Amino acid sequence: MKNKNDSAIARMLKYVLQEDQKIYFICMFYTIVAIAVPVISVALPKFIIGYLTEGEPSVSGIVRLTVFFFLFGGLVYFLKEWLLDFAYPRITSLRIDYIKEQAVKLLTMDYKYMEQAEFFNSREKAFEATSSNNNGVEGIYHKLFDIPQLVIIVVALSVFIGIKSVWILLALLVHIFVTTYIALLVQKYQYKRKEELSKKERRVDYYSTASKDFAFGKDIRVYDLKSRILSNFKKEISGYIDIFKVIKNKEYLLGFLSLLTLIIADIASYGMLTYLTVKGMSIADYSMYIAASITLTVQMTALSENITYIMQEYMYVKDLYKFFDEDLGEKGGELKAVGEDVPLDIEFIDVNFTYPGTDKPIFRDFSLHIPAGSKLALVGINGAGKTTFVKLLTGMFKADSGKILINGHDVNEYDKQELFSMFCVVFQEVNILALTIAQNIACAVDDIDYARVDEVLKQVDLYDKVHSLEKGVNSMMLKIIEEDGVVFSGGENQRLTIARALYKGGSCVIMDEPTASLDALAEASIYSQFDTLIHNRTAIYISHRLASTKFCDAIALIDNDGLREYGTHDELMALGGAYHDMFVIQGKYYQTGEEEI
Repeated sequence: MKNKNDSAIARMLKYVLQEDQKIYFICMFYTIVAIAVPVISVALPKFIIGYLTEGEPSVSGIVRLTVFFFLFGGLVYFLKEWLLDFAYPRITSLRIDYIKEQAVKLLTMDYKYMEQAEFFNSREKAFEATSSNNNGVEGIYHKLFDIPQLVIIVVALSVFIGIKSVWILLALLVHIFVTTYIALLVQKYQYKRKEELSKKERRVDYYSTASKDFAFGKDIRVYDLKSRILSNFKKEISGYIDIFKVIKNKEYLLGFLSLLTLIIADIASYGMLTYLTVKGMSIADYSMYIAASITLTVQMTALSENITYIMQEYMYVKDLYKFFDEDLGEKGGELKAVGEDVPLDIEFIDVNFTYPGTDKPIFRDFSLHIPAGSKLALVGINGAGKTTFVKLLTGMFKADSGKILINGHDVNEYDKQELFSMFCVVFQEVNILALTIAQNIACAVDDIDYARVDEVLKQVDLYDKVHSLEKGVNSMMLKIIEEDGVVFSGGENQRLTIARALYKGGSCVIMDEPTASLDALAEASIYSQFDTLIHNRTAIYISHRLASTKFCDAIALIDNDGLREYGTHDELMALGGAYHDMFVIQGKYYQTGEEEI
């Protein structure tokens, strides 16, 4: 996938040399065999008509001639198709390798791109270049495999016909040139509108997916969202069709010019051959040249279609290579992570941040200090920036200005992977993968510490549940890979993500509202367990239930204006400000003591 200065086609061909050189030998044999197929179709009429019109034909002679051509033609055609079928899976294997490369790039690129719809809209067609057997990378490979035999046949028949009549050849060439040129115009126009078309396709795909995704099934039925979804679905389909119509209408109008040149080419072929026959050319030769003209037209059309197809898909494959070559993974600095037993001292100094593509700042001159080994509760209204705080701290996004210091060093000085390794984060979103329970917890396939897995399962009260399953920790999650996969409840899934964080470890624990699906008692239990497990590590707790923050050393209340209140639970309650009001609103029982939670 390297050699960035080469064209996309050159890189594709070099990739074949690197991965499967046998494809070149298969292509060579295929070309030799495929050339014989049109030769038979051109020669057969001359031989049969010549045999019938010259000399004294016999039934046995006709049978012998027919059997010979049938057997020879059948053998040649069989070999052609066999070689084609033999090469097909090898070419598909090349595309699978491209899919792997694409997946690696997507999984390792910087997180900020994952939240940018524009990023995916602009590259949608490039991603589609590996989506099927009949387009993009594999489509081009198939056409390149077929082109050598087409070129040889077209050149040979052009010379053959051109010797007899240059006017027939010129008429055919004009037709093919016009057809090819029209196809290129349409393709360039379609490529020009690729982002607009991709955007519409993504919207149509969203509603298509939502209509068959069981995760939306209950809401759609209980809240009668069917009519709303269908209405939006029809609207997006209509928008997609409108763009598609414009492209096809352009192709349709230009197609009339191609039809005109086809009529001219046919008139030239039949007219000139008829004229030559009147002048003395035999009927057998007439039939042979007619067959040769038809075959040349078919082969030239196929060659033209292959070339225009390659040029069309080449644009998207070129975009795919551009994506491969883009430096999308910010490595960061060179600082290594501190040891897991070293707590993090964290400080935000006059941080400003606005999400790319938006105008509303999330942080304006935001400052906050979290001493090493302390426990901080971060609370606030929705949209105040609590989750954004986590994304900035863990290096998923860069601050627009200001500084974020970890143990006195700017967060950007740390190697990105080293930075990630220092944090044990449980995010608000619960994402369970179609892996075994142990693999979901260890985030690995091999070298899993099963004793450690059992330990963290006990800590989140999932040990009995998991070991009651037939395969225990080796049970496959979800029903995507295995039909008998395990599906946990929302609360159990959240416990599993907490177990994953406990297994990973780190110098700083971050809980970003991971207990939303648990009741208050279960949340308090999880948080209290975390309190005993973090030892002297720095901990940040984000929760909408303020009672779960009372055990923290400090509480930071943030809103759209930044840090609004800071202090212990008792200090903020005594202050009688926003934190006090939020705590009272959530329930009087929060004020009476932890034993009543």
